[in-house]
Amino acid sequence: MLWNDNREIMHTIPNSLTFSQEQVNFILGHSLKSIYQDTLNSPLPERLKTLVTQFETKFSS
Repeated sequence: MLWNDNREIMHTIPNSLTFSQEQVNFILGHSLKSIYQDTLNSPLPERLKTLVTQFETKFSS
């Protein structure tokens, strides 16, 4: 085996960490929520409120 060829080495290293897609989604979602919780709880800046109102007015009909 050629140890200087990274592709060959990667095939010999077992992957001991395997997660289901559901577990990955849960972990990422929980992590992102905890990181951005302050942002989610803060009030929307006035400029963004104005843009949201304009958007709602334009696309509500």
